[in-house]
Amino acid sequence: MKKTVKLLMSICLSLAMMMSFFSFNIQAADNDNVDLYYAKINTVVDHGVLQGWNVVGKIAVKNLAYRKNVVVHYTYDNKTWNDVYASYLKTSTDGYEIWTFETPLQPSNDFYYEYNCQFAIKYEVNGQTYWDNNNTKDYLLKGFNLRSLQGDVLNKCQLLVDDCYYINGLNGTIVFQDYNPTKVVTVRYTTDNWKTYKDIKAYKHPLDIYNNLETWTFKIPEIADKYEFAIMCQVNGNTFWDNNFDKNYVYTR
Repeated sequence: MKKTVKLLMSICLSLAMMMSFFSFNIQAADNDNVDLYYAKINTVVDHGVLQGWNVVGKIAVKNLAYRKNVVVHYTYDNKTWNDVYASYLKTSTDGYEIWTFETPLQPSNDFYYEYNCQFAIKYEVNGQTYWDNNNTKDYLLKGFNLRSLQGDVLNKCQLLVDDCYYINGLNGTIVFQDYNPTKVVTVRYTTDNWKTYKDIKAYKHPLDIYNNLETWTFKIPEIADKYEFAIMCQVNGNTFWDNNFDKNYVYTR
């Protein structure tokens, strides 16, 4: 059976989680009309066979008008540029809209697998065009033969659940933008739709997989067909949550 992290609507976290906390939702500056939230390489596998890859991500835009276009301007070969339109997802608690995007599938071959995607974000509204082009450098994701040189880009978010897989329990990887060495990272999970839940600690990987990002790993040893979870980070006396924009992370096998 194909294994993938499915972003599904889930029951809210139990009352024990209904505390006052800071969120990893958009925290854009007042003069930021458009900002990349995160982007990552997404490998597409069907029945254990690699089909190819594309780029998926989320964008934060200031709601300047009802009618707007949010566009990802991208190239796979550093020569030909194309556009793909983002879709509205939801409005965050600070009023910024969250838009999601996915670039077209790039097929793989049997011998060599390489990805290279350079892109910028274009926001068209009220007859004006605003750009987030990573301070004129553009954003870049690259790697080869499933070995990533830079498989994730975090901008407005501080952490991202990067990958999950099942081997005698749920194993996962989290990437962090924050290099504060004193933080404690916890995974809160349930296997019974939040009737009960448990907390386990994540641990910093001795090697950081991606440039300029910390890599943390966790394992939920409980055997189950479905896991729902959120990430808690405690740093400098504050507690931050990443609950996948209020939907939690969901993994089924």
